[in-house]
Amino acid sequence: MALNNSEVLENLQKQRVEIENQLENLRVTYLKVLGAIDALSQIEEANAPEDTEEESTVEESTEE
Repeated sequence: MALNNSEVLENLQKQRVEIENQLENLRVTYLKVLGAIDALSQIEEANAPEDTEEESTVEESTEE
């Protein structure tokens, strides 16, 4: 059973639409991941000085 050009074209157009939808979903997911990375990076940076201060305080008390 051979397919004619119009059937192949129709199938390809359907595939294109499906792929475009998948790409859009991936873009949305990618942006969410970037946002989460950015937010967590900022939280880690904000917490980093506190951790350093606590460590230096512990070291100072053990040296006495």
